[in-house]
Amino acid sequence: MTDNETQILIVEDNQAMRKMLESLVIDLGYHNYSSVVNGLRAWERIQQGDIDIVLCDYLMPEMNGLELLRLVRKSKAFYNMPFIIITGADQKGDFMRTVQAEVDHYILKPPNINTLGNLIKQALLTRKHPTEYIKAINKGKFYFLNEDYESALESFQLASQARNDIALPYYYIGLINQKLGNEKKAVLNYKKSLIIEKQFISSLLALSEIYSSQDDSVNLAHYLSQAAEILTDTFDVHVGLARACIQNGEIERASKHLEDAQQLAKNNRTQIKEVLEGYMEAGLVDEADELFGRKLEDDNKEKTIHFLNRLGLQAKKNGDYDKAKDFYLNCLKIDSQHKIANFNLAKLLLFQHKFDEADSYLKKLHRLYPDFDAARELLVAIEEKVSTVS
Repeated sequence: MTDNETQILIVEDNQAMRKMLESLVIDLGYHNYSSVVNGLRAWERIQQGDIDIVLCDYLMPEMNGLELLRLVRKSKAFYNMPFIIITGADQKGDFMRTVQAEVDHYILKPPNINTLGNLIKQALLTRKHPTEYIKAINKGKFYFLNEDYESALESFQLASQARNDIALPYYYIGLINQKLGNEKKAVLNYKKSLIIEKQFISSLLALSEIYSSQDDSVNLAHYLSQAAEILTDTFDVHVGLARACIQNGEIERASKHLEDAQQLAKNNRTQIKEVLEGYMEAGLVDEADELFGRKLEDDNKEKTIHFLNRLGLQAKKNGDYDKAKDFYLNCLKIDSQHKIANFNLAKLLLFQHKFDEADSYLKKLHRLYPDFDAARELLVAIEEKVSTVS
C-alpha cells in the first residue's frame, strides 16, 4: 500500500487541532483522509470499511477516544485496525492511568511531524506484517472485550510465550484471573509484568485495587507509592496513598500526599472534601481547619457548625482540649443555642473537671431543650458530684 492509497481517519473535536492534523498528514504524503468531530461519527465512518488507520483525540464529547477504541477492538471486522490516540500533555497522567494497557500507540499534542510519520508507518507495517505476538495480542483483546475469557486467556498465554520480555500479556492474564475471582493468580501475573517493566502503571493500579479490597494497607502503600512516582499529577493516587499511610501510622508521609492532592484539587469542591476527610482521619486538625476556611466555608451555617464540631471532637481525641474548646465556642458564635455544640462543650468541660462551667452550659441546654435526656443526665451527675465534694 502506497502513501497515496492509505485512507486515514482523523477524529478530533477541536477545529484548530483537526486542521493541524490534516496539514500534517498531507505533509507526510497521505492525501486520502477523512475528518470527524467525535467517536460516534468516527464509528459510522469506520463501518464503511475503507479506513486503514485512525488518528483519534483522547477526550471528546458524546464518545471519547477510549470508547471508540473499545468498539473497534470488539468488532470482528476491525479489531486489528491501527489506532493512534492523541492526548494533551496535561492529560497524560489520567490517560496512562486509564488506558495504558489498551492503547497500542499514542502521541502527545501538539504532535511532532517526524514522530507522527514514524508512528503511522510503524502501525501500518505492523498490520500488514503482524508477528505471532501481535496476532495473539489483538485476538486476546478482541476476545476479552467480548467477554470470552477462556479464549482471551489462551491468546494472551500464546503472546507471553511469543514474547516473554513484554509486560502486557501478563497484565491481561492477571486481569482475566481477577475477573474470574482467582486473586492469587492475578497477583502473580501482575507481579510478573512488573518484573519485566517496573513502571507498568496498569499492573501497579491493579495490585493497588486488590490490596485495597483486602485492607492490606502495607502492600497498598507500596504499590501506590510506585504509581505516584509515575502519575505525579493524579489526584486519586495521592489521596489513596495518603489513606494507606494513615492506616500504617505514617502521618507525616500522609500529610505530604494530602498536600499534593490539595494542590491538584484546586477549586474542585468534591476533591477538596476528600482531602478534608483525609486530614480529619489523620487527626491533622490545623490543616483541616485551614483548608475548610479557605475553600469550603460558606453561608451554610449548619454545615459550618457541623464541621467545627467535628474538629472539636478530633482535637479532644488528640488531647488538645484548649483547641477543642475554641472550636466549640466558634460554633456558638454562629448559633449560641446550638444543641450539639453546647452539649459537646459541656462534656469537654466535665472531662476537664470544670464542673461550674459545664453546669452553666447544661442548665442552658435544659432550659432550651427540656426533653434532651443526655443533657439532663449529665446535669444530675454534676450536681451529685458537687454535692459529694461539698
